[in-house]
Amino acid sequence: MAIPKTILICGATGTQGSSTVKALLASPRLPSDAKILALTRSPSSPKAQALAALDPRVQLLAGEPTVPEAIFAAAPAHIDAVYNVTVHGPPGYEESQTQPLFDACVAHNVSHFVFASADRGGEVLSETNPSPAPHIAAKFRIEKYIKANAQGTNTAWTFLRPVTFFENMSNDFNGKSFAAMWHNVGKKPVQMVATSDIGFFVATVILAPDEWAGKALGIAGDELNYDQGRKIFKETMGFEMPHALNIMGTLAKKFMGDIGAMFQWFEKEGFNVDIEKARRINPNLQTFAQWLVNDSQFEKVEKVEKLEKTNSATKQCTCGHSWCSKCKHQAEAVGA
Repeated sequence: MAIPKTILICGATGTQGSSTVKALLASPRLPSDAKILALTRSPSSPKAQALAALDPRVQLLAGEPTVPEAIFAAAPAHIDAVYNVTVHGPPGYEESQTQPLFDACVAHNVSHFVFASADRGGEVLSETNPSPAPHIAAKFRIEKYIKANAQGTNTAWTFLRPVTFFENMSNDFNGKSFAAMWHNVGKKPVQMVATSDIGFFVATVILAPDEWAGKALGIAGDELNYDQGRKIFKETMGFEMPHALNIMGTLAKKFMGDIGAMFQWFEKEGFNVDIEKARRINPNLQTFAQWLVNDSQFEKVEKVEKLEKTNSATKQCTCGHSWCSKCKHQAEAVGA
């Protein structure tokens, strides 16, 4: 297969899609006359416009993967490669975002279909283990569908199998519940990856189709149990990792359905990506500590303290604006 010149990126404004667009643009292997078709439901959105502004080779394409024929009708050129990432939803939702799209790719002679799947226990076990987590099991079924329906066609496939995302760690209820469920896994480590790193692997696979056709690759950046993760968080950020009460982790695991089932699976089995193999392909694959500094929404204590001192000295509120009457009232209330 030749290096593709027209590449369709589904979910282009999401974290995985946008990182893929940026990784493609950063690659010297991308042809100068390439077209990156960034599929989005809303081309006028700020995220879509920001992607289009990156490079003239990025072209916004309105549509969604559940209606694939409209995508091919609107495409400005023959599509050579497709990257498909799905969004979680009710039973059958992920399949609806992939199976019709793959069928359309076969019908339109797309050379390479790259699917964002999930690891299910390592390279060997992932071939036979759907896992008890519904969103991971859906990807297992999609892989089987693609393999069966690619036979005898001109469309090759590659499966990328990342683990759970560092981005699940946040300072809101969901993020704190995630940490509590992680705590309940005990001493057993859990593999995680930065979504911003996934784009590198997608670009690598798309721009070397002969090397990756018919293969699957697991992606993980770090492997830590809760105590190790908490220690790294405190050392890196200067404060304790946000964490719900342990009972909340137990309840979340029971009632959060998909995520809860995934954590129950972590306790007995879990991900088993060959991290060193992934790092040989991408030496800059981020660890948990690197993600905290580079990509997370958490701020280091030193930065917060410096901002507070600056605000106090310049009579500004924490949002950075000069004191108005409302801000002055707030300042008096806290004794500023």
